[in-house]
Amino acid sequence: MDFVKAKEVLSALQKLDPDSKETIIGALDIAEHVESASKEFYEKEAAKTRGTELEAFFVFLVKEETMHLNKILELKSMLKSGKVNKISFDHNAAPHIHEIPAGQQEMSAILYSLWREKKAVEFYAEAAEKTKGAVKKFFSELAEFERGHVALFEEYVELMQNAGELIMG
Repeated sequence: MDFVKAKEVLSALQKLDPDSKETIIGALDIAEHVESASKEFYEKEAAKTRGTELEAFFVFLVKEETMHLNKILELKSMLKSGKVNKISFDHNAAPHIHEIPAGQQEMSAILYSLWREKKAVEFYAEAAEKTKGAVKKFFSELAEFERGHVALFEEYVELMQNAGELIMG
């Protein structure tokens, strides 16, 4: 469930050529790993937070990452066949969180998730800048999804009554 190393991401982005099926598939391989690892992490967090509102949020994220993963695989398949069409994403409503258990474990999970999502935004946004057509639109939409996840995590940090204490120790 490890996160892709910065060196691997940078290398894939540097090689990314909008006219090269192979370099686009290389970037999608990294995207596949990012989404798969995130899904795995959120599944574990959902199990740890069972019975709380936070569980519903992590279950929501598992669904989101599963959808992203499936769309990445769909685009890879299209690229391999030589015919790339626009891929549509479903938009799911995030559960409303009223209160988050304010423990160190929960705060650590939220802050780590926030960091992961921010890194995904950077990767997808830069991949969108370097591609064109349906592929560009695909990476742009993924970046937008991840921005939404970042905003939710930031909101949840604000909901924790003693967030400052937990962060600063």
